[in-house]
Amino acid sequence: MTDVEHILEVAQAAGRQAAIVCRAVHANTPESMDKGDKSPVTIADYGSQAVILRQIAAAFPDHGVISEEGSEHLRESAGEDGTALIVKLVNEAAGVDASFEDVCGWIDHEGEADAEFTWAIDPIDGTKGFLRRQQYAIAIGLMRDGAPFAGVMVCPNLPVDLDKPDGPKGVMYVAAENLGCQRVPLDGGPTTYAKASMSSDPATWRALGSVESAHGDPKLVVKMMEEAGISGGFVRYDSQVKYGIIAEGSAEIYLRPRSKPDYRENIWDHVAGVICCQEAGGVVTDVDGKPLDFTLGKRLLENRGVLATSGEATHAKVVAGIAAAEKALKADA
Repeated sequence: MTDVEHILEVAQAAGRQAAIVCRAVHANTPESMDKGDKSPVTIADYGSQAVILRQIAAAFPDHGVISEEGSEHLRESAGEDGTALIVKLVNEAAGVDASFEDVCGWIDHEGEADAEFTWAIDPIDGTKGFLRRQQYAIAIGLMRDGAPFAGVMVCPNLPVDLDKPDGPKGVMYVAAENLGCQRVPLDGGPTTYAKASMSSDPATWRALGSVESAHGDPKLVVKMMEEAGISGGFVRYDSQVKYGIIAEGSAEIYLRPRSKPDYRENIWDHVAGVICCQEAGGVVTDVDGKPLDFTLGKRLLENRGVLATSGEATHAKVVAGIAAAEKALKADA
């Protein structure tokens, strides 16, 4: 018997500890940090993964784990100062007295192979957003027999009220199969259920894309909007935050084609976001309308890009718009 409530409790606690690590790195890093210096995000990435997998390993030792990071690079590059810092951050966030070896052991935890439940973890999704002190997500997804089953997505810099960008920040999305998606202010406030937009007018639909052009194809997004008569605006955000914005009804479309046609998505970039979006009433497929197949290892090998929308009718119109846009752009090339 699966105790979904316990799963979500552990994932939320892990996500909150990871947010403490990430915020502490920002708090102790100069505002004017060199964007070429990846050391802050490196420390935050590994520290975040350590506190997440510490919780998962203790609570669900028989679950599998697929995660982005391994400790080998950390061991090679951290140096004495980095080693001391990551241990300090993890201990403070988790309330433990761990050694560097303990931290590395948690980072490398993989659980059981071929388990019924497998976690897909991205300790910081949106590296460049993190470095810019803009949007990033701590993505803790859980698959059951190769399909998204539950997820917690922590967005430490997302405004609690998107209409008040200078107001309080920090939102956590919490979802599980058939239980809906909750929107939880990270630092206190009322929890609400996220509900995808019900708008049926394409003229009002809003589209989301990635800040990094390499993570999408802005020309295709704009052309798709033109072909489908969508004119509510095109806004770019880093990370899986976009799934949350669709889930809460603040946009209708998240399109992630890739500028390289042969690129295939990493599953940890999507599991948590997909379940949150779906449980709020959204629909997620690839850009051709094909269901995402999470059973083929670490990548979505049989899928081309990702498309999330607020509902079936919206999805059908956008898939048709993508096909028309690709045909038009090919003819113009």
